Amino acid sequence: MRILYVEPFEAGSHARFTHALTTGVKAEWTKITLPGRHWKWRMRGAAPWAALACAAELSETAEPFDLVWASSFVNLAELVGLLPQLACVPRILFFHENQFAYPEQERDSGARFDLDFGYVQMVSALAADRVVFNSAWNRDSFLDGAELLLARMPDAVPPGWVATLRARSTVLAVPMDLSELPDTAFDDSPTAEERALGPIILWNHRWEHDKAPEEFFAALTRLAGEDIPFRVAVCGQRFRKEPAVFETARTALGERIVHWGTAPTRAEYEALLGRAHIAVSTARQEFFGLALLEAVWHGAQPLAPARLSYPELLPAADLYTDPDDLVRRLAALCRAWSAGEIRLRDDRRDIVEEHRTATLLPRYERLIRETISRTTP
Repeated sequence: MRILYVEPFEAGSHARFTHALTTGVKAEWTKITLPGRHWKWRMRGAAPWAALACAAELSETAEPFDLVWASSFVNLAELVGLLPQLACVPRILFFHENQFAYPEQERDSGARFDLDFGYVQMVSALAADRVVFNSAWNRDSFLDGAELLLARMPDAVPPGWVATLRARSTVLAVPMDLSELPDTAFDDSPTAEERALGPIILWNHRWEHDKAPEEFFAALTRLAGEDIPFRVAVCGQRFRKEPAVFETARTALGERIVHWGTAPTRAEYEALLGRAHIAVSTARQEFFGLALLEAVWHGAQPLAPARLSYPELLPAADLYTDPDDLVRRLAALCRAWSAGEIRLRDDRRDIVEEHRTATLLPRYERLIRETISRTTP
């Protein structure tokens, strides 16, 4: 198989997905990627860039491609229009996220949310033979958003657009390449001194507004105000601009901090996960949940909101309902652990097992082969 792979936002989970797919599915891959920055320009400019900057590379291929695999950051209809040699090639569009379900950063500022990006993704999906989402929440929020957008149009609404996309859609989770762990990795036998300091509460998400860091730090502030024992580790991907709450929280939490900032290496990141007792998400946007599942794989007790993709990933007992419920549950866990009444770190690999590369990549390969066979004359 010869596959053209186009990803204009090659960073974070997108980059890890690229590596897992293109190394795990046997094919001759031609990869066109751009660094993961300037997301609005990527969505608007990726197709013309690929058509012009990569024209020579694509024209040198001796054999035609059997498949195009594109990220939803690509305007797939534009790409095919600008590279007509792709018109007869089967196409799969993969959604790491969709633009309809992103929360607005300043909901009360009066700024209009730009629905153009969601519309671009609708057109791209129409240009694909198969549309793949990493969670049912991602799929459903996209299709619901498409319905709402078309309902606002004045006339000449294309008939059956959303129904067509729904019929082409499937859900395949992100394949996770996870380290093998010995049973001793889940030890939770702290010293008396460690129990007095409290369990380590982990934040390992992007340092951006859609992950609601202010809710996480507000919960910790309430715990500290009640003299509840806990420590905190804050890592995850950082950017040039980050919410001011991080610096405020760093000062306020002081000696409770055991780690602060992006882990320098993958090994150090995994070592930090291996120390964490509780992994928390307060996200307002989560299409899959890679960071939280990584922490769970390494033994942490998860606490996530009962919304977005989390109900697909975690047992109901690990979901909280609102910020007050999060504080109550954190307080109870911290107190019980410090008193030696419960263990928090435990072997939870069964929760994550179905998302490992060994389980998922054969399903990806079947999808690719079926798409090629069904759409090739």
